Amino acid sequence: MEVVVNQHVLSVDNRLIYTEGLFSNVLKREGLNWLQDGENADYLSNVFVRISPKELEAFKKVAVELTDLGIIVAKKIAANDWWEEAGIPENAIEVVRYSLKYELEMHLLNRFDFAGGIDGLPIKLIEFNADTCSLMPETTIVQEEHWIQEQYKLADRPYNDLVVSLTEHFKKIIRLNPKKDKTLLISTLDFEEDLLNVEVVLKAAKKAGFEDVQMMPLDKIIFAPDEGIFIELNQENYRRYDFFYKFIPWEFIAYEEPELMDILSDIVVNELAIVLNPAFTMLLQSKAICKFMYDHEPNNPHLLKTSFDASDFPDKKYVKKPIFGRMGENIAYYDGGNEPEYQTEGDYEDFDMVYQELADFNEDRKEHRYQPSIFYTNEPCGMAIRRQDDLIIDDDAEFVGHTIARQ
Repeated sequence: MEVVVNQHVLSVDNRLIYTEGLFSNVLKREGLNWLQDGENADYLSNVFVRISPKELEAFKKVAVELTDLGIIVAKKIAANDWWEEAGIPENAIEVVRYSLKYELEMHLLNRFDFAGGIDGLPIKLIEFNADTCSLMPETTIVQEEHWIQEQYKLADRPYNDLVVSLTEHFKKIIRLNPKKDKTLLISTLDFEEDLLNVEVVLKAAKKAGFEDVQMMPLDKIIFAPDEGIFIELNQENYRRYDFFYKFIPWEFIAYEEPELMDILSDIVVNELAIVLNPAFTMLLQSKAICKFMYDHEPNNPHLLKTSFDASDFPDKKYVKKPIFGRMGENIAYYDGGNEPEYQTEGDYEDFDMVYQELADFNEDRKEHRYQPSIFYTNEPCGMAIRRQDDLIIDDDAEFVGHTIARQ
């Protein structure tokens, strides 16, 4: 998740509530020590931001509108075969096309990253995190526990319906697939952050009625193109799973694991298993979608001008970023010069780039830039806020709690 700022904008200092930091024993109890250990020692802020009900409703409304627009534009990309421009490699086209046609209601969870939205600053979409969105334990557990600890100061609650909404959406997915067993296999690339995020998904799945929910490293899973997805219980004894939640981006599989991509495509297209999030989310996760959305609705007040060509910004004020990337890596911020004013290193420089208009972010007097996000299942269902005092919000950002002020 990355954000880029323009000029100094409206201060949020009058919105900030300073509290004691969340007690470490709470994180230990919840198995979230990693969020406060080592390099993460300063990750969890002791600040809450007060958001008005009107502002929250505006964020939710924009999330609904952009969900609908994203699907319209994704279908337009498919209809015109703009796969290469959107970053979809040849080995993913069949399953993405199938997914767009048959799996729209299987989209389990995504997160919108926005700029603005506070004190009248316009809400602008920075990007979708449509496939593998993080910040789930911070939003559902850390923020809630911190509010409980400090509620004598905070009074108003955070907006956090993520687990409830996720549970209800899982129930809907079960109802839509009555011939499938209620078995869910979950896998990650084994990063600690990813494991903490999928724990939230696992708990919601169990509440929703899945009878067998297991986590398994990717290399321990058997993907059979003609039969489905299995794990080996013991010698010659296998268990099939009809639902597979992968906290592994589709683009990673398509580009880095092409053999697995081919097998998963066969499994999905032949309806041998339901893969969550579905393959069409690769289109939404691509930052190229922002370019196509802007082209489709250039006057939409919530979209930033985005292009594949830097020359479309004659003032040379834009952010350059890879169509697929994580943690603010390989981002360059241009503020009128031929060379970037600031840039980050990373592992995504080989991807095609998009160029996006600079966005205004709410700031405080210490020049922290605040970046709000909205989680979305069937509906908007939670808010997360991060902040940083650099031009690009990356892996060094702080997580900031929020409360929704009373009317």
